[in-house]
Amino acid sequence: MDFRNKRVLIMGLGVHGGGIGVARYLAKHGAHVTVTDLKPAEQLRDSITQLEGLPIDYVLGEHREADVLQSDIVVRNPGVPREHPLLQLARAHDIPVEMEVSLFFLQCPAPIVGITGTKGKTTTTLLTGAMLKEKDPRAVVAGNLRVSTLELLPQIDAATPVVLELSSWQCEGLEPHRLSPHIAGITNLYPDHLNRYQDMADYAAAKALIFINQKADDCVVLNADQNESRAFASQARSRVIWFSRTRRVDGVFLSERRRDRAHAGWKRCGATARRRAKRYPAARRA
Repeated sequence: MDFRNKRVLIMGLGVHGGGIGVARYLAKHGAHVTVTDLKPAEQLRDSITQLEGLPIDYVLGEHREADVLQSDIVVRNPGVPREHPLLQLARAHDIPVEMEVSLFFLQCPAPIVGITGTKGKTTTTLLTGAMLKEKDPRAVVAGNLRVSTLELLPQIDAATPVVLELSSWQCEGLEPHRLSPHIAGITNLYPDHLNRYQDMADYAAAKALIFINQKADDCVVLNADQNESRAFASQARSRVIWFSRTRRVDGVFLSERRRDRAHAGWKRCGATARRRAKRYPAARRA
């Protein structure tokens, strides 16, 4: 993608740096970048400092319609709701609304493993990345880990393993281009972010975007131990691979012997913790 001389508006820099990577990447690739955020400069000082020396304009403390209408591309931070009135304004004027994750997917030359879920997605992503790095040290792990995906593009070729943790908000960024990773995984689904979504069904639909546009030769890994996760299978056009701790499935599962050993291990850990609590009561109160 050629960003030279494109007027790009980044909505949301964020105090945690959610917009730093994409702002830096676009500025270095010749775009005319404007960053807008509702927070004032003093609250964004750390993030702005990381972008010092780059040709970036800032509109802080407000979002302005004029900045949207003068843009060739709008890039939204995951923290900015997709229903934001200014994003609707951009779409009404045929101005593309992107996210860092969509720009990465459109340019990444390698197949992508994407992992989401309400709980456990960071652990699962890091574990998957560690296993892949045993096979290929070049493996890239990024996404919802405060690691910019775009800034890793130069080190990725067609054979580089790529693993991304994707939040529900980042999954939303895949929808406009009908993108999904080659391998998708959903750890589980529990009520969360319901201040951002209309209801549980709306939240689940956002999570489903990680696999909804997969092809027949792609695959999605789902949790067979949870009703909410099993429901995703009916929407999949790709191969479904199950994982389970409680039953034999077409995929990965714990054998009865291993389950018994695991339960015994958990009991021993619990007994050890109780003994230590009795031995060191002050530590228990701390």
